[in-house]
Amino acid sequence: MNKQTFLSIMQNRVLLMDGATGTELQRKNYLDGVIVPEELNIKFPERIKDIYATYIQAGSDIILANTFGINPIKLKKYQLLDKADMMVKSGINLIRELSSDVIVAGDISSLGEYIDPLGSLSFDEAYEAFSFQASLLSKYAVDIIVIETITEIKELKAAILATKDNFNGPIIAQMTFLQDGITVTGTNLQSFITMAESLEVDVLGLNCSIGSTELSDLIKFVCSNTNLPISFKPNAGMPMLINNKTLFPESKDEFVESSLKAYSYGVNIFGGCCGTTPAFIQALSTQLKNKKPIFRKNSNKYFLSTRTVAFDVNCTQKPIIIGERINPTNRQRLQRELYKGSLSFAIDEARAQVKSGAKLLDINMGISNVDEVILLKNAVNHIQEIVSVPLCIDSSNTNAIEETVKNCAGKPIINSVNGNIDKLKIILPIVKRYGTMLVALTTNEHGIPETAERRLEIATQIINYVDKYNIKRSNIIFDYLVLAISSSPTQSIETLKAMELSKKIFPECSLILGISNISFGMPSRQVINSTFLKMTVEAGLDFAIIDPHADWKIDNKIARDLLLNKDKEAMRNYMKVFSSKNYQQVPLVKSTNKKHLTYDKQLYNAILDGNENNNINEIVKQIITATPFHKNPFNQVSSCILKALNIVGQRFASKQFFLPQIIMSAKVAQTAFSIVKKILKNENIKPIGSIIIATVKGDIHDIGKNIVGAVLESYGFDVVDMGINVDSYAIISKAKKIKPIAIGLSALMTTTMPEMKKVIHLRNINKIPVKVIIGGAAVTKQYANDIGADAYAKDAMEAAISIKTFIK
Repeated sequence: MNKQTFLSIMQNRVLLMDGATGTELQRKNYLDGVIVPEELNIKFPERIKDIYATYIQAGSDIILANTFGINPIKLKKYQLLDKADMMVKSGINLIRELSSDVIVAGDISSLGEYIDPLGSLSFDEAYEAFSFQASLLSKYAVDIIVIETITEIKELKAAILATKDNFNGPIIAQMTFLQDGITVTGTNLQSFITMAESLEVDVLGLNCSIGSTELSDLIKFVCSNTNLPISFKPNAGMPMLINNKTLFPESKDEFVESSLKAYSYGVNIFGGCCGTTPAFIQALSTQLKNKKPIFRKNSNKYFLSTRTVAFDVNCTQKPIIIGERINPTNRQRLQRELYKGSLSFAIDEARAQVKSGAKLLDINMGISNVDEVILLKNAVNHIQEIVSVPLCIDSSNTNAIEETVKNCAGKPIINSVNGNIDKLKIILPIVKRYGTMLVALTTNEHGIPETAERRLEIATQIINYVDKYNIKRSNIIFDYLVLAISSSPTQSIETLKAMELSKKIFPECSLILGISNISFGMPSRQVINSTFLKMTVEAGLDFAIIDPHADWKIDNKIARDLLLNKDKEAMRNYMKVFSSKNYQQVPLVKSTNKKHLTYDKQLYNAILDGNENNNINEIVKQIITATPFHKNPFNQVSSCILKALNIVGQRFASKQFFLPQIIMSAKVAQTAFSIVKKILKNENIKPIGSIIIATVKGDIHDIGKNIVGAVLESYGFDVVDMGINVDSYAIISKAKKIKPIAIGLSALMTTTMPEMKKVIHLRNINKIPVKVIIGGAAVTKQYANDIGADAYAKDAMEAAISIKTFIK
């Protein structure tokens, strides 16, 4: 099915997806005899065919093939990779055997591992895994592809790009949010919308995680902030385990009521996720089948975004400040740090500029004799997790630009391209592919034109190519360039004139300038810089690349006369006043030098900031060296680590921090602990103790468990990770052998939660003196109490705090 046909159908009538597959398979005991649900396609096809048939009979227009987890990363764990082609083929053909009228959807979901720096996967590895799956779905001719149940924005990006590269049909992209409208990795609804729109999906939507009542509140926001078609696929509430049976509390009537509310907001596609049944879809069909969708027309908005923040360029106060200080040109200290492989100074600069008011950061890593591709990508990967402002990727190296933009967890700006045709043909495809904004310099191989009219001619040439590549003009930011007033006294007038004309000729495009070049060679440069900034804003400037620490409140009449070349005496008058020794020079930059911090404080800050580039090895060595003779150096280091982690935990609890910060702080703490243990290996360090962690038998979800393990290691525990789908007897056997402080059990599915009770029973009858702590999406404190667990933890930080109380 081509995109236009699908979009035409959605304009004329509401479409109904199917309901849950996984919980229906569990309810009917159809998972017996298979390792993963997708294996049913080839081993017991009649079972999955029965699920398809009941949803078709219930009125579904779209049936999702049972291909949810057919990606190489998951299949390799179960030695099923060689069956992937057959599983996809059968999963699709079984639908076609039942009906030629339904829309067959390929289903793609999470890989089960996070992308660097949150996890061990590279972006390219994630992309290749999704490409594998999308290419098989394309091979067997699905009509559409649905990407769903994604919680991490970079994973969504990899999935969309891979699907677009391997499939020509319509793409639906859905993410999973908590009740507050934020994913577990900190992405908010607007950041998701911005990413999905910039990558040009055909439909965006929300699925899973919460019930229809809560999800309808979130979908209202989505409907008000995009003109794309929208899908709505909630759970039947959050699952509960009652008398060892999984129950979803929401009735089909409540589900339909919330869906009708979502319909009134302008949703186009409806379906159900966990806990919904054919009865839910049939009830939905009675109310919504073939109804015409409610038309939505929202005003155009032009967002830039990060993992956690998005802002509309049009609605943000001008000028929008882009911090310029992460650029090694003429900055010796930054150069030295980068040559040493350290990003600490760059990260400190990022944080300081944001504190001084920068709404974006320009990141430039252009120094000689280094691999700029790797350096720029690494810098952006770390900085974007430290600060929550969008980034401006500044490089003349095309490979570095593409590799870095690919790894951005949001919508960035590329800085820059000019009127050179060859360069346009290289950069514009990158802009189109990744949906970025682009700084376009109105210069070419002949240099900067002297007149505003000639600069506008170059701008027109650039726009012609932008249109040719079908890039939205709203993604273009023109830079009409500024020359030094000292050598080109009329050029500031030409720049202002070009900007004013550009706003009339290209109203969709934004304007940007690097301000400080205007004052080169002049005394009291900040007087000129600040005054000129005010003049450019009056001319329509949107973005200013400046030093945010400087004083930008100055608006001086003498400087204005100079910049407007008002008369022959303008330069003389300015020099007379501002070159005088009696004139109080305005400081260009507020001092950002910090007093020397103790090594304890440096380690504390590095953990708090998640800054693993902060020369942790040297800091730990210095703490050990400085430890008084009567004190234990290991305790000195661990005390510092734990103080920092306690603050990280507090900020996580108050939602100042999200999962990315937890993971990055844990990595730094782990590094510090491993260093101190290595240095003091002959000092007979007594370990804090061992912890066994495992995902219980029947459950193959491990992201949450892995995060808990990383955080526990950061607290200094020896973590024994037994993996997923672990037999209860194996857990007890390991506990007998290593005598841990605690056993940590994880379960995502309510159907596997009884295994936790079994482990506790085996512990009790074997009289093993070990605590058991449990957690997972469906696990509750009440359930922990009911089965005799020693503790319950809703997240990794809570698990660490609880286990600390177990230490005698």
